[in-house]
Order: sequence, then C-alpha cells, then structure tokens
Amino acid sequence: MTERTEHTVTSLMSRITPRDLSVLSGVYEHQTLDTHQIARVCFADTHPRRARRRLLVLHRYGVLDRFRRYTARGKLPDYWVLTPLGAELVSYHQGTDTAARAVFPDQAVRLMYSPQIHHVQGLAECFVRFSEAARSGPGELARWFGEAECARRWGQYIRPDAYLRWRQDGLNLRAFLEYDTGSESLATVCRKMRGYQALFHYTERPSLVLFVVHSGQRESHLVEKLVDVVSEEATAYVTTHARVASPGPDQRVWRAPGAADRVRLVDLMPSLGEAE
Repeated sequence: MTERTEHTVTSLMSRITPRDLSVLSGVYEHQTLDTHQIARVCFADTHPRRARRRLLVLHRYGVLDRFRRYTARGKLPDYWVLTPLGAELVSYHQGTDTAARAVFPDQAVRLMYSPQIHHVQGLAECFVRFSEAARSGPGELARWFGEAECARRWGQYIRPDAYLRWRQDGLNLRAFLEYDTGSESLATVCRKMRGYQALFHYTERPSLVLFVVHSGQRESHLVEKLVDVVSEEATAYVTTHARVASPGPDQRVWRAPGAADRVRLVDLMPSLGEAE
C-alpha cells in the first residue's frame, strides 16, 4: 500500500495542480468516482496510466481515500473519495465551506456500505457519459450540479439527482436529471413532477426533466404514465441507462411522454433552449 505523508492545505499549495483540483472537485460533486471515470473525464488527453499514477500521489498527499468492492464477477476498480483535507482544498477553491462540512473522516467506509452506492455510482457514470458526448460531438456540457448542490439551490421544491446545461448551436438547454434504479414505484416517480411544477411559480422558468431508467420496459411504462402529469410548466423526456451508455445522451435516445419516436438533445433546442 502507498504510504501517506502528512500535509496541510498550506504545504500543498505548490503541489496541487489545476487538474488535481478538477479531480477533487469532481469527486466531491459525485461523492465518489472510480479510477476509469476520472481518467475518462480529467485525463482524456493522455494515457490512463498517468491518471492512476497521479491518483496514487493524491492519495499519498492525504487528499483522497479509496475503497474497492468485490463481486461475483471479480475485483472492481478503486473508488476514490475526498478526505477532510481534500474537502478543505475544495472549499478554499470554491470559496465556501460546503465541502469541508460534508466530508467525514470515515467517508470511504460510509460510501462502501451505503445502500445508495449503486445509485451514486450509476449517476456518476451518467455524468461521465455526458462529458464524453460533449468532448466527441458538437455540443458542450456547460454546467453540471450534483445532488448536494441541487438540494442547496432548489431543495425547497425539488430534489433532482443532477442539473445540467447543454450548449449547442448557440442555444442553452437547461435540464434536471432523475437517475432511476427501479427502487421507487412509477407513481412515486411521477409525483416528482409536482415539485417541478411548483418550482415554475418561483423561478418563472419551465422545467425540463430527463429521466434515465434502468430498463426498456420501465421506460415504456413511464412514458405512458407521464402523459397525465407533464405540463407547460414542467415537461419530461425518458431514456435508459443502456442508451445513455451507447449511442450516448446527445444522440436520438429521448422519448417524450406518450411518444414512440426518439429525439436528440439538440432537437429540443428550438422549443426549450435559450439564447446565449
């Protein structure tokens, strides 16, 4: 195991790079990211081996901790989490104490045994897929907020899993994302639209909700049930985990309530996008 050395925020000032801060901020935003996800988002311009080496350095600095889970399919990659020292760095970088207050000394153990771990990991992968789509296509992922930031901004009305802003063709598409693992009934999922409708009366801006569900069957059932709950104040589109993975979230994978045809994010721009 890599030996850690004792560091402080001050002693790390000359050691932490802008890319390191992106890694730490990403880990904070999503609670945990695995080695492959960090390589794909933050080290896409270089060999994955460089990501692994740098993560070990950040672990030695004491700003990242890690855990590894085992399944019947074999050993999974390392999952990385912030330490309290890493959270201090993120807080100074962001100009708030939010991260420092949210991270505990036993953060890795808390996540490893959390009943929400599969949801956390799946949502993180969804973010990575949006990032990769932006890198390889004409669109841009201009903004992404995780669960904690969404709760801080809109928690009085809604608790989305993420918020994103997709920029393409001179327009911005703002959307809330609900990552579904099938643990809630469809009735419970549909009731979430009430909060988005209530948010309209506060922001005077219609809400677009993107549901990412675990199977094609659940997608088909959800697009039928959403017909009765969408409105001009809050509309929705649905796709599956598999379609976000391939062909990708910017492709023709989204279904409107009651519809069979699929559309791309850019197809929503003329009616739902905003000029820059």
